[in-house]
Amino acid sequence: MGLPNPGLTVGLKKTFPSEVLSIAEINKGDFERMNDMIPVDQNIELNLSCPNVEKNLSWESARIFSSRDRDWCIAKLSPTTTPEELEFVIEYLGFSQLHFSNTLPTVRGGLSGPVLRSYTNDLIELVRDKWGSSVEIIAGGGVSDFGSVLNYLSNGADHISLGSVCFNPFKLRKLLRSLEL
Repeated sequence: MGLPNPGLTVGLKKTFPSEVLSIAEINKGDFERMNDMIPVDQNIELNLSCPNVEKNLSWESARIFSSRDRDWCIAKLSPTTTPEELEFVIEYLGFSQLHFSNTLPTVRGGLSGPVLRSYTNDLIELVRDKWGSSVEIIAGGGVSDFGSVLNYLSNGADHISLGSVCFNPFKLRKLLRSLEL
């Protein structure tokens, strides 16, 4: 809704419930409207840190989704998420699946890639120290080779997210082949 994509209605038609549909609240009240449109069995990822969205939106309304029984109900967070924000998302909003991390906000847009690794590893450590294995972590940012996958997994991530590497078919093929070993 509002981002340069075909919108929620089209997204729902193209996405099976077993796949993860990524959504973001652009305007206050969007999550409530989307909740009425999204089937209860649809897996979702709530982008709570979209760099293209005004920062004055509260995460409070995201709670409406975490109360549903879905296989995947993921909160995607900023690399600059604070310990207090993590506690709010996990303890108050009820998310037990977190995706670290979105792009790093800058004055000229967002940075992705290797610059995110230290932020993502710090967030993984924060969650593992306070919540242990009760929170499922998807780690991303700078995943372009087997070493970056191994780094995130050895630091406590449960899953790996591929992003920028998917824009280069040769790098993606090389990464995927290295993971087959």
